Amino acid sequence: MNRAIRVVALSTAALSLAALQSPAQAASTTGALMITHVRPNTSGADVRSGTQLNLNGEYFLIRNVTTRTVNTGGYVPDITSNTYGRALPSYNLPAGAKAYVHTGSGRNHRDSSGWHHIYRGYGRHVLPNDARSRTPDLRLKKPGSRDDNTSTGSISACNWNLAKDGTTYAC
Repeated sequence: MNRAIRVVALSTAALSLAALQSPAQAASTTGALMITHVRPNTSGADVRSGTQLNLNGEYFLIRNVTTRTVNTGGYVPDITSNTYGRALPSYNLPAGAKAYVHTGSGRNHRDSSGWHHIYRGYGRHVLPNDARSRTPDLRLKKPGSRDDNTSTGSISACNWNLAKDGTTYAC
């Protein structure tokens, strides 16, 4: 009887230690951040008279799926159809929080409604509007990964097929 109690106690302790070592994560990610939505086609025209319009209307949303603050610096958004080029800037995203990752420029911040905003600093639209021929289109890769159009280092992905004007797609 004493041996059975020790086996149960040791099994419980081992399971508790295993649970402590793994961060809480959503099913569709293998890392701390997950892409949850994408708006690849901003409302209205992308360009008028040679000027890029509404760059910040093109974005994707990420969510911190852990129970701790995660610094977004170094995570690499990679698009299968082109070279996206820039790792995310440093920004401390609280546990469970979501952030808009905008294509254009701005100041990384939390707004009065509690939404976080991160800006990539591109001077042109970069998310493809037509993704029917590629799966997935947008991948988020762990820090240190290459923007090389491969799945190596991917932790979350999203595909939206043919993007309607101003529509946000769940991933």
